[in-house]
Amino acid sequence: MASWFDWVRGKRVVERVPTDTVIPLGWLDDTKTNRSMILDFAMLFDDVLDEKKLIHALEKLVEKKGWKRLGGRLRLNAEGKLECHIPQEFSTERPAVSFTHEKHATRIDEHPLASKLPRADGSVQVSSGFEFLRPLLVAEGSPTKIEDFCFGDYAALNLRILSFTDATLVIIKWPHVLFDAMSQNAIIKAWTAILEGRDQDVPNLMGEQMSPLVSLGARLDLDDEHEERYVLEKKAITNSQFYKFAFNMIWELTLYRAEESRMIMIPPPFFAKIRAEAMRDLEAMQDKSSLVMDTRNPDKPTPFLSDGDILGAWMHRLFTSCQPWALTAPPTRIIHIMNMFNMNDVLRNTEPKILTKDDAFVGNAVTGVSTFFQLDEILALPLGQVAARLRSDLAAQTTRPQINANMRLYRASYAATGQPPLFGEGADMVIAPFTNWDKGKFFDVDFSAAVVKGDGETARKHVVGKPVGLYTMPSMQMLSIRNAAVCLGKDHDGNWWLGGTYREETWANVQRKLEEMKRGLYV
Repeated sequence: MASWFDWVRGKRVVERVPTDTVIPLGWLDDTKTNRSMILDFAMLFDDVLDEKKLIHALEKLVEKKGWKRLGGRLRLNAEGKLECHIPQEFSTERPAVSFTHEKHATRIDEHPLASKLPRADGSVQVSSGFEFLRPLLVAEGSPTKIEDFCFGDYAALNLRILSFTDATLVIIKWPHVLFDAMSQNAIIKAWTAILEGRDQDVPNLMGEQMSPLVSLGARLDLDDEHEERYVLEKKAITNSQFYKFAFNMIWELTLYRAEESRMIMIPPPFFAKIRAEAMRDLEAMQDKSSLVMDTRNPDKPTPFLSDGDILGAWMHRLFTSCQPWALTAPPTRIIHIMNMFNMNDVLRNTEPKILTKDDAFVGNAVTGVSTFFQLDEILALPLGQVAARLRSDLAAQTTRPQINANMRLYRASYAATGQPPLFGEGADMVIAPFTNWDKGKFFDVDFSAAVVKGDGETARKHVVGKPVGLYTMPSMQMLSIRNAAVCLGKDHDGNWWLGGTYREETWANVQRKLEEMKRGLYV
């Protein structure tokens, strides 16, 4: 058997601490895609927060039985698989949380970078390119790739706090192999409970020794003849098709290297117009048989669209129309909107129940829901019909039998290629992911128990102890998130916080179209 001093990827494997507890990462955690992404997630508070209370509460959480995995060290074993090595006892040398604090004796508006953080102002707005804020949101010398975690002594969970005299930035860094966005919600809820002295409200954490999703997608004793097949199974791209698709994508990224991540703020009146238009589109449809209906009033069912359906449709229709190639590409070019779906609720509430209802889950439980449009379709269809297609596919592809069938394909694909299956058609297909973090309710995070009075009270109107801004700064390795859109959530004034990564020319066109929308030409 290979020793711990063997070389992995040109580096020596870190010697194991004999007293550490070693837990393998789950099969949906340790993937090439997840290994490629380290996330810094920032919450801006217009309050001065006591950093000692925040870090003490988080450390106390991680030191709890079951939760210690969040303080583990990521390591590669001799087979190149990721493991979490949990110290028997945390110490100053091996802390439960890697923590840094920066104190600035100025108001946030006086800081050269923090003053540039996008804020909602009640109007439709597009931020400038976001990359210049990296030195603010990503601490110098902090881990930015999976190798930094594997060959350093960083706790899996990192916390960084920037204090100003009238505001605080709380930044959580984690490797995507550890957990997804909804898991972050579970961590913050438990963290807040301890902050407020409600230790008894901290739930048990599933997967202390092994991921609870270990059986997901496994055939076990299932009868193949009676298993439901995945609805998109026949659209799975073959190896030869994938190579053509990958070549075209790499060619695009090589030919047009410049891209920007920006944010869009949508105020309540403007979103109300967008929603009203989408619902009018559905009412005008002659054939409503394909619509998902709201049956809460069984005597009068009505077409159903969530805010996420509408925002996903509106964003991708807008961005597709603004792509530099939109006017010259073949009208049959496939636009594959990949709606990222968290399986948590399905796995808790349908049989066989893999996740228990009252316990917390921290890990990756995300799959993609696919909706395909031809280019001419997504540009010509009314907004409501685009949103209805997203909703219909979401409903069809996320039943428990479909989740099981999809996960069986995932397992087979990971075993064969190390990648998830890709569905669609055409070498020139465009993948357009959409991630909706609104269910995480990060604008509802309540750190009021850590609020202290500062030297200068902010004059801004806000809910004490709750975030006024959310920002993500991914560090990517060998992975592009171009054409990806995200909804971070809705703030306490009703503004939607959206974002995306696109070519510079695309953003210029988006700004022009949004100016036209603000003038009331269309939504």
